[in-house]
Amino acid sequence: MKKIISTILFSSLMSSLVFAQEQAKEDESKMIREVVNLQVDKTQFAVKPAPVTTKKGKKTIEPAEAAPDTSNPLIPAPLSEIQKRMQNYAAAKAAGKYSKENCSHNGNTATCQAVFEYKTKELNPTEKVDGKITMTITIEAKEGKYRYTINNIKHVANDGLTSGGDVYNVVPECGSNKLSSVTWKRIKGAALGDARMVADELKAMMNKLSSETATKADW
Repeated sequence: MKKIISTILFSSLMSSLVFAQEQAKEDESKMIREVVNLQVDKTQFAVKPAPVTTKKGKKTIEPAEAAPDTSNPLIPAPLSEIQKRMQNYAAAKAAGKYSKENCSHNGNTATCQAVFEYKTKELNPTEKVDGKITMTITIEAKEGKYRYTINNIKHVANDGLTSGGDVYNVVPECGSNKLSSVTWKRIKGAALGDARMVADELKAMMNKLSSETATKADW
């Protein structure tokens, strides 16, 4: 009996640990995430059925002219179209004040790293926090929609001693003795503003037809 109880307790503990790990991996309070529905013009993407002719004796009867289509002119974007848009996003250079690095796409998923330069606006700063803001961009495609996630948003100082790390942390990675709460709050605000810029640019590009020619601003 004791052995059975121990086995049950061990199984319960392991299940709890696995669940906790899964939650830690997908903590949506530490990311920007949105599911976006995409629709396209039906005339450009819907497959039209081929006209069917029939014969009555020796006479061929042509199909009657189809009635005008008065249904919704938009349909959910095909998965193949969303995949192409996703690939276009991964291939294009960033239009904003940052760079995209290590971009890749595989099937229904694309990932990139966004890197912003961070410079303090203080004239005579006492803390050496100049460096960069980095973040991971992930796009996942499904029929008629895609989901983007921006996470791992971090501050990395040039000197390596005053890096704040994950901007969702209350206390900076380097410790509050090296980075004041006021400075850390300022860095976090700038980083989240950068992430919103990335999200806006991503959505703008994903709204473009995959066949659209990129403008000079995109490159």
